[in-house]
Amino acid sequence: MGLIRIFLLAFNVAIVTYLIYRLLQVYRSDVRQKGWKIGIGIFLILLPSTMIMGFLRPSPVYMLLYPVAIMLHLYLIRNS
Repeated sequence: MGLIRIFLLAFNVAIVTYLIYRLLQVYRSDVRQKGWKIGIGIFLILLPSTMIMGFLRPSPVYMLLYPVAIMLHLYLIRNS
């Protein structure tokens, strides 16, 4: 279980770093509807923090849905 937490934490660090980079690009651009894209991005950034603080427990559902949500959000940012 400890090894899974380490891999999950490393994955979250990489994803959060890339998501912050993309959100800064959206913030600087003149894209319409950038407010809700930034809001969703901030929510996705805070979600792993709640797991680290103990509000959410790491579960198989989280490990399956979180990467899908991140990739969908990055896809929407890329296509705008």
